[in-house]
Amino acid sequence: GGKTLGQLGPTLIARRDALDTELDTLDRERRVLSMDLGPQLGGARAAVEDRLLGIAAREKVAATPRSFVAEGWIPAAGFGRLTHALGARFGGQVVVEAVAREDWEGESAPVVLQNPRLFRPFEAITRMVPLPAYGTIDPTPFVAVFFPMFFGLIMGDVGYGLVLALVALWLRRGGAPGSTRRAVAEVLGAGAAFAVAFGIAFGEFFGDLGARWFGMRPLLLDREHSLLAFLGLAIAIGAVHIVLGLALGVYNASRGHPRQAVGKGASLVMVLLIVVVLLAALEVLPHGFLTPAVIGLLVLFPVLVLAEGIIAPIEFLSTLSNILSYARIMALGTASVMMAVVANELAGSVGSVLVGVLFALLFHLVNFALGIFAPTIHGLRLHYVEFFGKFHSPGGHAYRPFSHWRPSGNAG
Repeated sequence: GGKTLGQLGPTLIARRDALDTELDTLDRERRVLSMDLGPQLGGARAAVEDRLLGIAAREKVAATPRSFVAEGWIPAAGFGRLTHALGARFGGQVVVEAVAREDWEGESAPVVLQNPRLFRPFEAITRMVPLPAYGTIDPTPFVAVFFPMFFGLIMGDVGYGLVLALVALWLRRGGAPGSTRRAVAEVLGAGAAFAVAFGIAFGEFFGDLGARWFGMRPLLLDREHSLLAFLGLAIAIGAVHIVLGLALGVYNASRGHPRQAVGKGASLVMVLLIVVVLLAALEVLPHGFLTPAVIGLLVLFPVLVLAEGIIAPIEFLSTLSNILSYARIMALGTASVMMAVVANELAGSVGSVLVGVLFALLFHLVNFALGIFAPTIHGLRLHYVEFFGKFHSPGGHAYRPFSHWRPSGNAG
């Protein structure tokens, strides 16, 4: 005799509960095993990977019963330490010979990013795209200057900058030296410093609270009202950024691509001449600069076409549009200060003081979050698209020195 669905219900429910209990038990056992055996298994995996790397390294070693020849890459700065270490360990039994990269006909040299301590956290931004080819310019020092500058221009508020500095300090305390967390914290800290500096220049402390409470006045410009001046500042900084990128492109191209270097040099000078034309037309410069600048443009145009081909004028127009892209700094910065001012006005317009303060805090919190997200995204875009496109030569592969894995602690 079969059972009806109603009769099977309690049995199925009991079975389901039993399976849930069994799953919970298995999950607890899994966690215990993970805690007990995880370090050993992780160490075993690392040891196996270490062994595989050792086997792969044998491809670079030729040996006889009484001798061997090994080859590999090492940064020039570390060559002395290598010879000293081998001499101390093996005496005169090992001979080390340096071969200059220019004389090497094998694989391309790996790339090591070497920057001062102050710039090193910004290598994380450089590594988010393919590394520059060996022998070309490392963009990290320029990123270390302009990325936090753009960040500060957009956030541009003493109050927000100080809060961000506290967040950066908290992140840094929890990050080990060389970790991604510490690099992010130090990049944010640099952005916070620029935000405070520009906040003083713009006279902003949580929007217009500085003006209301402390009588702060803008030293450079008022972002809330001087929109054209702010736009001009953003475009001017963008022009400097693009001209720098073109100059770096000329340097990279001059090492093996002279025709391309001429084309980039022509673009560079033409951008500068267009700036002169605009300044003369706006009567910032004397009107006498106008005619020589126009003549220079007419002379350089055929040089540009001959050097880079018929598509060169289109690429030059693209370069000019790249400069206009920096207007987004003004747009985002203005939106930030406007939202901060609205938050402050909400506090006084709501009937209840407590509700008004809560609304203001909420708006400031949202504005602060956007003030971190927007400058980061758009700062990266201005670097990767507008700036790097003028000179960055990808194709490098990272230098990974061969070394043996050592366990960090004693097993068992």
